[in-house]
Amino acid sequence: MIADPLLWLLQANDSGYPSGAYAHSSGLEEMVACGAVSDARELEQFLQRQIVPALLTFEVPLFGRAHAAAVGMDRDALLALDAELDAWRIPAELRDASRRIGSQRLELLATLDASPFISGLRNACPRCHHLVVCALELAALPVAQAARAYAYQAIAGLTSASLKLIRIGQSACQQILRRTLDLLGSQLDAALLREPDGWFNPMLEIASLRHARAHARLFIS
Repeated sequence: MIADPLLWLLQANDSGYPSGAYAHSSGLEEMVACGAVSDARELEQFLQRQIVPALLTFEVPLFGRAHAAAVGMDRDALLALDAELDAWRIPAELRDASRRIGSQRLELLATLDASPFISGLRNACPRCHHLVVCALELAALPVAQAARAYAYQAIAGLTSASLKLIRIGQSACQQILRRTLDLLGSQLDAALLREPDGWFNPMLEIASLRHARAHARLFIS
């Protein structure tokens, strides 16, 4: 990677980085359509009661394992984690969204850093899940920083999508993002030390399943 990992982190997390994430709401669009999220207060509750726990109990611990495998250049471990993610993500829409974003980021990463390890992983699994690719992208950073960058992407992606889905201004959205990140950050280091035990969220999963059959939609997922 480039000589300064922090500058690379800023590039990879910048809104101009072409990951394709802007086209996905991660189930939020259908949550709005069914009336579960209709204003700023409900958006904040959704993020803090559903998304943050899912990150802390499952995705962040799994990201820690993926980051360790990326640092150790253990391709088999990364592929095993990728398969495990497929088993956990029940709605096909969420699986496909994760793989769409992951594959686009992996393709660009292979262009920016044409190392044999990255090229080999792309050849073995060109549609890797986003979590696995993000761990690979940020392997030069300490895991605590890399995990925060991954979690930030998840929360910021939802708040960005909310601007198109509900009546909420940018200032209010940024306040919600700040409070949610404060809540997440206070528990993230502990989450990296735990085993990923999943997070049962049938409402969001059902919303994601319904999204593919919606009569009208702004987002792919």
